[in-house]
This record gives sequence, structure tokens and C-alpha cells, in this order.
Amino acid sequence: MERLVALAPHLGPPERMLVVRLTLWTVAAGAWPPAHTDWLPLLSRAVRALNRNDLPERIEPQVGSLAAVALAVLRSHAPRYEITPETIAFNEASQAVGHLLPAVDSAYVAEYTALLDTAFGPAVDQAAVLDVASDVVQDDPLADAVWSLAEKGRDVHRHGRLLLHVTGRFSNPALVALEAVGAAEDAPLVGAWADSGSSGGAWALVVWRRPDLIVVDARRPIPLWRHYRLTGLVGPRALAAQRGFESAASVPHGPRNQPFELAHQVLSDLGLVGPRPPQCEP
Repeated sequence: MERLVALAPHLGPPERMLVVRLTLWTVAAGAWPPAHTDWLPLLSRAVRALNRNDLPERIEPQVGSLAAVALAVLRSHAPRYEITPETIAFNEASQAVGHLLPAVDSAYVAEYTALLDTAFGPAVDQAAVLDVASDVVQDDPLADAVWSLAEKGRDVHRHGRLLLHVTGRFSNPALVALEAVGAAEDAPLVGAWADSGSSGGAWALVVWRRPDLIVVDARRPIPLWRHYRLTGLVGPRALAAQRGFESAASVPHGPRNQPFELAHQVLSDLGLVGPRPPQCEP
């Protein structure tokens, strides 16, 4: 398989498709021990080789459908929140063939997933394959964030186009909201609430619009408003991993018990009249 994948970029379209199918079949047949994932970079490289300028338009449904099946398998092994070698393998493959996915045809998906369900299970269900393809085509950071936070066990849902809402019991809701924003930090503007869902419970709202991070921390009756400016490689995800805001540069705006002009502006851009979390239906 390593030799075949190395040859794939030099082959024609049918042969490149065959390399992808052979890679999937070989993995499904148990050529690698169950705990080993050495085949993931191979599959990623085989999928990336599909991306050439020699594809006739008439075969784009076949190529796109096969790419979607392979991406679904890669996605099932790739964490969404943490960057791992498996995540990188998926991201590189999806970036290479994402433009082929609008041509996906469910009939071809059914054909290309035959013989794979025993090895890959729900990952190659037709609906799962189409969902992965849709996620790649839409390239929606908030949709990805909902998936990645759910993988971490968070009770999270989307509230409109630009907001996430995490509910549960939290000792520090600001860190939970920061985690949610970090999961969607590639979005131009995103906000996230974390709250207990009760009328008197602690809550927090974190808003990210690069390079500004605004935090409304309501663990006390009067919320505190804070503003951080993140530069360089430090983003919300990195701060969340550090479990604190200490490495972020704080921007003073006077008394912290009052909102400042930038806070008013980003709340307005989010379509909010105030920072309080909504009472969403379970």
C-alpha cells in the first residue's frame, strides 16, 4: 500500500481511484492491528492524489463520492477539538478534495461503502458520509464546534448563526465559554454562553473577534466585563488549554462592573441587546 500510494500522483484518474479503494479494502481486511493508525496518513495521501486537473466533468460524481467515503473514514478517527496527527491527515485531505464534494451522488456512496461497514461501522453509513461531505463544503466553524464540544461531553447547542450555548454545572463558566469559543476560533465573530440553566445560577459570555476577546463573568450578582487582546499564536483555544486568561494581554476600560464601547459594539454585531444567556428549550 505504501508503494501504491507513492505512485498515485503519477497515475490517471481511474487508477488513482483504485488506489483509494484498495487502501480502504486493505484496512478493512485487517492488514493493520486494530489499535494501529499508521494507515491514516496513507489514506489521506491517496485521497489528496485525487485532486488533479485531469478529471473529466462526467466522472466528478464518482470521484467526489469516493473522496467523501474516504473522508468519512478519516473523520471518524480525527478529534475535532484537539490537533492530532489524525486531525491533520483529515484536514489535509478535506482541503485537497473539498471542491469535488458538491458532486457527491448517494448511489455511488452506497457502491463505494460496500464491504466497509464491518470494519468502519457507522462511519460509512450513507447519512454519515453525506454529513461529513456537507460539513466540508459548508466550512462552518460553529457547526464543527458543536461536534467537537459534544465529543468532549459538553451539552451544547447552537443559538442562531453566531452563538453557542453550553449548559451544565460549572465552577467557572467563563472557562467553559472560552473552551466553546476556542472550538470555533476560525469564525470571524463568535460568542458562547456557559450557564447552569437556572434563573439565579452563575453564567458567562465570551465573545471572540480577532484579536479581541471579551468576557462577561457573572459568578456574582453584578457581572464583570473584561477585555483581552490576543496576538501572535495565542488564541482562545490555546487559552482554554491553559485553563486561564493569564497569558492574555488585558485592556483596561475603567470600572469592570460596566460594559465598554467595544463590548456594546460586538453585542450589537451578535444581535444581542444584553449579555444574559437565553432560556432555551431543552
